[in-house]
Amino acid sequence: MDDITFILSMLAVGAGVGIVSAALGIGGGTLMVPVFLWVFPQLDMNTAKGSSLFVILFVAAYNSWRMNRGRMRNPWDVVLAIAAGSIAGGYAGGFITSLMNDVVVTWIFIGLLIFAALRTFFLEPPPVREEDVRKRRTVSVLIGLTAGTVAGATGTGGGAILVPLALWAGIVSNARVVALSNTVMVGTAAAGTLAHAFAEPSVDMAWTYGLVNVAFAPLVFIGAMSTVRLGRGINARLSLPRRRVIMGALLVVIAARLIYRVTA
Repeated sequence: MDDITFILSMLAVGAGVGIVSAALGIGGGTLMVPVFLWVFPQLDMNTAKGSSLFVILFVAAYNSWRMNRGRMRNPWDVVLAIAAGSIAGGYAGGFITSLMNDVVVTWIFIGLLIFAALRTFFLEPPPVREEDVRKRRTVSVLIGLTAGTVAGATGTGGGAILVPLALWAGIVSNARVVALSNTVMVGTAAAGTLAHAFAEPSVDMAWTYGLVNVAFAPLVFIGAMSTVRLGRGINARLSLPRRRVIMGALLVVIAARLIYRVTA
């Protein structure tokens, strides 16, 4: 693949991820990992997810800044408690799975997709009002650890785990949970990226350090940011039931494609 084709491919990946993610509420990593594998067949699962985490670092940092402009929407003690567990989990999940073979890591990712699809179709976190929020530091750390481990192991930001767990535990309100997730995700993605960058490389590809291709990030980020507004416009036109059906169906299709990849 020549340089021009590579640049256009990554901008297109970012544009597609930006539209779908904003329109349906799917985390970018859930889309980027399988797309990286399909665009670059020479990539293994660990390099795809390590590269995805590096992209998420920039996206989460931008989203955190955008959602918290003026003042932090969540108390710092809650953010730090969840981040403490999430950063440790992000590094551990990335390090442990970097030692596993491609098939095992792919099945772990498929497991996350199945969980996300089931949650989309059947599980609805309870509404949490601001006055119902409880300070539970130990629970916050454990939730962060769980979400971070999944994030590092799958190359996603961990929001698919953190958001429902935080709401079920009542440690954040519905109005503030997305801002919280993106703020914590910055540390999670950074820790997971480091774990992959220090690992033994498994592909010979330009701009790849350990299990992270750093050339993907700027192009995918630019592409995604250019189409977010379009995705939000689509989101506003979709009813919640229709959005849930489309999102769940897409997750099932991605899972099926990955199952075919590891069993064919």
